[in-house]
Amino acid sequence: MTQNSPELDVLIIGGGQAGLAMGSRLKETSFRFRIAERHPRVGDSWRNRYASLVLFTPRSYSALPGFAVPGDPEGFPTKDEMADYLEAYAERFELPLALESGIRRLERTEGGFRATTEAGEPIDSRAVVLATGAFQRPAIPPISKGLADEVPQLAPEDYKTPGQLAAGRVLVVGDGATGRQIALELTDNHEVLLAAGRPRRVSPDRILGRSVFWWMDKLGVIRASRESRIGNYLMKADPFPGKRLELDELRQRGVDVVGRVTQAGGKRVSFADGKAAEVDAVVWATGYRDDVDWVEIPEVKDAQGNFLHYRGVSPLPYLCFVGRSWQWTRGSALFAGVGEDAAYLTEHLADLFDRRAAA
Repeated sequence: MTQNSPELDVLIIGGGQAGLAMGSRLKETSFRFRIAERHPRVGDSWRNRYASLVLFTPRSYSALPGFAVPGDPEGFPTKDEMADYLEAYAERFELPLALESGIRRLERTEGGFRATTEAGEPIDSRAVVLATGAFQRPAIPPISKGLADEVPQLAPEDYKTPGQLAAGRVLVVGDGATGRQIALELTDNHEVLLAAGRPRRVSPDRILGRSVFWWMDKLGVIRASRESRIGNYLMKADPFPGKRLELDELRQRGVDVVGRVTQAGGKRVSFADGKAAEVDAVVWATGYRDDVDWVEIPEVKDAQGNFLHYRGVSPLPYLCFVGRSWQWTRGSALFAGVGEDAAYLTEHLADLFDRRAAA
């Protein structure tokens, strides 16, 4: 296959919900495309997360385009349900998947792009959609290096169940939804500290008997763009649903809420509120950062190495992104909204290909 005659029209890198949503849209076109997924099974990125994980969106708002999630529409699915759902989705729409095909390098060619798999296989395509999301590498702060070797340190992807941590005092750093969920379940058999940062708003699961996502849908909030007034407010406030995760509720369940971590040495950790404690283990629920080094295309990165895009379209219009947090709306990184972004990008690529053919 020569560089001027790519094997594919579109290569989708990542076979999670964003990649599958993009695939279902491309399935409606005549484009030759493939989805490269690094795991051996579709849905493994969900299967590998901590055992008690439950989505904060009900099943009715946890579906990809064209296929409902089985079960009570008002109930909240587990991570294993969603893993199996994604596998069923790929089978239902007969999406062309290349499993165990992690991509180690992406570069430009004369005819488009070349991706090289971990096994060294080259894949040439006219366009690429990165569906790897923004949650790739745990953002563990440098202060962690001061802790003693005897203090186990886990990222959320390493944490599975409370039983993997010996009895003692566990510090959970980061009070987003993940950090709070982990802290809450650890209280059953551990002493738990939760290091909180900036204030976070927790919205109710239901309002007047309806899911908060039902209200967001009917009021158009979930589709409000990041450039709108409500969208800009939500981006800054960054609320998440789950009243059981209010800090006062966690305190009542035995979680000791402390300030952000300011110093760590040996087993001792100090906090911004003046408190200090000896800890036996730490869970760093401090967010994620992009893994960008494998994309050897400087035109799509800023001076700090962060990906550049507008509504999922990079400065190179044939290289796009899907599934990123607030890519365009609150729903961009959720099952409920990623399909709209996928449809937009499909139209964008179709227009590019049509104009190239007409030139």
